[in-house]
Amino acid sequence: MKKFAFLAAALTLATAGAKPYVAPANQTVAAPSNNDMGGVLRLVQLKDFDTYNPLVAQGRPNIPELVSGAALITPDPYTYEYVPAAAESYTISPDKRTYTFTLRPELKWSDGQAITADDYISTFEIYSKDEDANLNAYLFDNGKPVTWKKLGDLKFSVTFPRATVQNTETVSYFTPLPDHIFGATYRKAGGGAAGIKAVRALWDLNTDPSKIVSAGPFKVGSYKRGERLNLVKNPYYGQWNKDSQGRPLPYLDGLQYNIVPDQNAALAQFLAGNTDLFSPSNRDQLAQVVAAKNSGKLKVDVLANAGPNASVDFLYFNWNKASDPFKQQLFRNTKFRQAMSMLVNKDAMIDQVMGGLAVPAWTSVYPLYSEWVAPNVDKYKYNPAAANKLLDELGFKKRGADGIRVDSKGNRLSFTLLTNSENNRRQQLARLFADEAKKAGVEVKTNFIPFNQLLDIAYPESDAAKLDRKFDAAITGLGGGGFINPVGVASLLTCGGDLNGYNQSKKCIQPWETQQANLFFKSTAEFDQAKRKAIANQIQQLQANNLGYIYLLSPNAHYAWDQRVQGEYPKKIATPLWASSYFGPRNIDQTWIKK
Repeated sequence: MKKFAFLAAALTLATAGAKPYVAPANQTVAAPSNNDMGGVLRLVQLKDFDTYNPLVAQGRPNIPELVSGAALITPDPYTYEYVPAAAESYTISPDKRTYTFTLRPELKWSDGQAITADDYISTFEIYSKDEDANLNAYLFDNGKPVTWKKLGDLKFSVTFPRATVQNTETVSYFTPLPDHIFGATYRKAGGGAAGIKAVRALWDLNTDPSKIVSAGPFKVGSYKRGERLNLVKNPYYGQWNKDSQGRPLPYLDGLQYNIVPDQNAALAQFLAGNTDLFSPSNRDQLAQVVAAKNSGKLKVDVLANAGPNASVDFLYFNWNKASDPFKQQLFRNTKFRQAMSMLVNKDAMIDQVMGGLAVPAWTSVYPLYSEWVAPNVDKYKYNPAAANKLLDELGFKKRGADGIRVDSKGNRLSFTLLTNSENNRRQQLARLFADEAKKAGVEVKTNFIPFNQLLDIAYPESDAAKLDRKFDAAITGLGGGGFINPVGVASLLTCGGDLNGYNQSKKCIQPWETQQANLFFKSTAEFDQAKRKAIANQIQQLQANNLGYIYLLSPNAHYAWDQRVQGEYPKKIATPLWASSYFGPRNIDQTWIKK
């Protein structure tokens, strides 16, 4: 990984004059002059969608994310510097705290309304007031709020409480909500909690798709629950977003998502020629795709073993079970989690489930960022003998007739492990762990449920429900993240973070959690990369010793696409770091269908 370039004080980045954004020609292998316009890209979706509303959407992908607008700024995959996108220009103050953006005048919503500073100002206001929104955590820095100010119809500023290496990355996450819909509804309800309640009620799945407004390349055309989502081109997007020949983007007329129950069904659709893109998740799936290609059954291109994905699977226990004091105390016990970690046979998981095409994960730093992974973080690797000893020390020395351990009060060492029914890989990981645990006298009952249901259980909205969540343990995962500080983000590493799977109480329960949060905030303020890595190492040692998450593995990335689909990234940037989790190694704006 090359050393990241941080922007100089009082730096101004801009495009010349009032010209439209030009999609970089070096981000596609195809010469723009040869690209065909039109066509529909066919995809599959493993979970049904739950809402059109970005404030209540959970999990990825979701409809709001698929139709969201371009970011204000975006990283250049060759230089790692952030360049203007929806913003025509931006400046950073000498103290690195205030970002001032000037929007492109051609920006419009899919209903023809102009996108202005008002859209961004009301977006920041709404997200800052909605504690359960995914982006809420990014508008606070260690409890101190980010502030924003309108400076003109197309100009506004965002000021952070302090200078951090992640401020630039943070502003890149925000795409606007339509002020004439969300902002107007929020204000009409009086703002505050009442306003948030009102905007959260907008755009449920019963809403007429024609009423769903998009700032992105596509808008909702039609949606039939459990079957299909059709996105169609937003005619206004191409007014500001062009290719190097001046043609409006995107090239595609639309996207079609067929909803399937699981990864096996997704593979079957690709092998039958019914979908254009597929990312094999293990050796068997990859082998089937390659065999179909070699036999001539499919005309596809395959990029295998592009490197570890920017994602990881992990296991975690629920620390918030007020109605079950025994399990709550057990799951909060560090020795218990250490024992469970030593019953995780990562080598077997990688060999049997992934066919060897994965790497073990130990901390919140994805293996993709290998030079950031701390040394000696595998202290509690697979060791059944040591796990049994710890369980004895915890008082679970006796075993019942069924071989399951019990304590002196007769409490059985038993829990239910959830994962999502759409993900065959995680189901196999859960079964392997359950088999290993049983040998040690631990009963692990697996339960596979729809992903949206799992999210509702693990991340309830009300504060009372957060203190008594109705599950024991789960295997899920995370993807994405940033390259500037790969140790993680506040929403994952702080006690009030909305992505904190083991502790949703909004307060630290164990001292190491407080240490982790403090170190995280310290790392974001450190602009010297070597020093920031050293802090990241300290965070990873806390994670490896205390195991809030028991990290499992990071799958290798494989991409396959029908040869009718053109416009993939050049080889140099066709890596998991830059590949889309939805579309693989390509920019969807510059993707086209060969006629």
